[in-house]
Amino acid sequence: MRIPRNVIVVLLAALAGVASLVVIRVLREEPTDEQVIQLLLERAEKAAEDRQPSELMAVVSERFQGEGMGRRELSQFVTLQILRGSWSAVIPVATRITVAGDRAEAVVDAALVRGGEGKGLLSRLPQAGDTWRVHVSLEREKDGWKVTGARWRRLLAHEG
Repeated sequence: MRIPRNVIVVLLAALAGVASLVVIRVLREEPTDEQVIQLLLERAEKAAEDRQPSELMAVVSERFQGEGMGRRELSQFVTLQILRGSWSAVIPVATRITVAGDRAEAVVDAALVRGGEGKGLLSRLPQAGDTWRVHVSLEREKDGWKVTGARWRRLLAHEG
């Protein structure tokens, strides 16, 4: 039985494509811990902005302790803040990440911006806001980096 030439060409092209994908995956650099943590923090910021407390809590460890709260109390606090929050955007101003083995610290300055009164574009333009500094402790767990502790405070206009 003879295999048609066009079938052989298609099979060779498919094999070449699969081989290319394997080479790309093998040669692709893995993201650094700092990059992974930065993405995790951005995910949490987006969840806060989108008012999705469960998505925000997905980055928090079961072992969380901070501001006198465990994970359960933090979840309740976050949900309450998101439900009553009057911000229309969460804007990261500055982020510093330090990794030491399986532990990391991040300092995030973020502005919670409230939109203006009105409809359409007017409701998205900043009218007022608060800037917060959040100190975050993270640890590498079996399913990746998780927030294990945090403390936060409002930044005053003269602080930086």
